[in-house]
Amino acid sequence: MNICISPDFRKNVALIFRRLPVVCAIVFATQPSRADDSPQAYKWSVSYIIDNSQPVLGRSQKVFPRRNRGLAVSPDFRYLYAGYHHSFNHAGEVRRIDLSEPDSEKATKTVLPGPLGKAIATDSEGRVYIADSRGILVYDAALTRRQIEIPAEAPEGLAVTQEGREPVLYATERGRDTLGRWVLKRDGKAVVDATLAGFDGTGYVQLSGARGLRGVAIDRKGRILIADQEGGKVFRVDRDGKNIVTVDVQSPVAIAIDGARCLVTQSDKRQITILDEEMRVTGTLEVPWEELELTPLGNNHQGAISGIAVVPGKGFYISNEGGQTANQKSTYGRSDDHTDFVNGKLYIDAFSDDNDPILHAVPVSAAPAALK
Repeated sequence: MNICISPDFRKNVALIFRRLPVVCAIVFATQPSRADDSPQAYKWSVSYIIDNSQPVLGRSQKVFPRRNRGLAVSPDFRYLYAGYHHSFNHAGEVRRIDLSEPDSEKATKTVLPGPLGKAIATDSEGRVYIADSRGILVYDAALTRRQIEIPAEAPEGLAVTQEGREPVLYATERGRDTLGRWVLKRDGKAVVDATLAGFDGTGYVQLSGARGLRGVAIDRKGRILIADQEGGKVFRVDRDGKNIVTVDVQSPVAIAIDGARCLVTQSDKRQITILDEEMRVTGTLEVPWEELELTPLGNNHQGAISGIAVVPGKGFYISNEGGQTANQKSTYGRSDDHTDFVNGKLYIDAFSDDNDPILHAVPVSAAPAALK
């Protein structure tokens, strides 16, 4: 049966939806629910997306930004920091996103142009650490003031922790296949100096056999885990640089710790591997692409699962780098002149896709009662 919809009706529907918050698809994972520590029992949603037809802070998103990789959450879990390495002037950008705001355009509170943001980390005082191509940039929580730039060769993984009185920064340097350790000096709320230290005094540990180091995370025992994307391994090294162990994981790119579990995103495999504290693979978490109305292959078949940020015990966010909505349409974003019915279904963008969704996975046990 064909349904005829008048232009006036379409215009009125678009006007109504323009005043509604962003649409968020929520579905069950395709595998059955189990205990809270199982990788299966999650509800998924699209938490944030680049709506091509809407500007952010006065700038069109029709072409930029794209390729979201780095992700981090603020210590109070209100803000998400997202790094894009394809933006204006052949540079990147980092966004500060208010997770309490359902409208993606209103949620973007700050856009920091320039840094690639291939990895992002935050510390307990809210400072933001950004892996740029030439070094590690440290900013305040609002991304309005740079505090220091730490020289590093192609850093692609960052983690910050407290060891003694001062914070310590760990970072991979992809070009050297090393893990670096910097002790940070503060003056008030600002980081003012970074000194290579530890690992037998050099500040570096060489990971033999590594081919392309990426993400870094620190487990609850203080051990450092490192993803080697090209080598297809996850390394674990003690704080003194000794006792290095590995496990095979295809295309690992980013790592996050949630209690006793380690979550490893798998780039072009487009899935997440779960490791326990003994570096054993305990499961694989798949994204329910069809239910979320996303294409798993992404834009030009370059879609990937890359950055990850955990809210302990309450789920995680992952970046679908190069991802896009399915069938050149979108049920996400803000309603506008692109909103229309297609075959009886309402699409917020009826004739173009939206890009680089940030996905949110919440354990069923931690989800609000209304969503269970």
